[in-house]
Amino acid sequence: MTRIYVPIDSAALALSAEDVAVAIAAEARPRPTCRSCATVGVASISNRSLKWKRPQGRIGYSNVEAEDVAALFDACFHEGKSHEKNVGIIDEIPYLKTQQRLTFARIGITDSLSIDDYVALGGLEGLRNVLDMNGDAVVDALIESGLRGCGGAAFPAGIKWKTVRGALADQRSTSSATRTKATPGRSPTGS
Repeated sequence: MTRIYVPIDSAALALSAEDVAVAIAAEARPRPTCRSCATVGVASISNRSLKWKRPQGRIGYSNVEAEDVAALFDACFHEGKSHEKNVGIIDEIPYLKTQQRLTFARIGITDSLSIDDYVALGGLEGLRNVLDMNGDAVVDALIESGLRGCGGAAFPAGIKWKTVRGALADQRSTSSATRTKATPGRSPTGS
């Protein structure tokens, strides 16, 4: 069975990716060789694309509109046949081939709405580990990780957590939230 992947990031949704996914599901229903359509995060340059897995890798099709879907199936694209929207194996596209994905390493590989896919790839392991640790061990692990904040100073997150954790119970500690960070020990007015 072939599994077709449709990106559903915000840019793809703005370009009617949901309509493409619905059209694929409707077109695939009567075809026994293709009954699985998954929505995934974007993994390519184009936000109007679909991908499907073959032994040699994921094959990409770009700028796909809902009205293109029937012609794609008629051309047997889901069986590896050629079509004008075919951009080849995604991982072989020069622009994508040279990228080293860290944060988005799994984007485009899983059904982004499936908790089972998330757990199968190690999702929730970090949370489960932290729940078995005491607060000091969590802060120490955060310090050891070297995780830094998103602000301009890239302040170590572990130091922030350690400062708040070490605050005495009768000491007032507040956090002020800006668009991208929270600073412990400062009041919302910045004083």
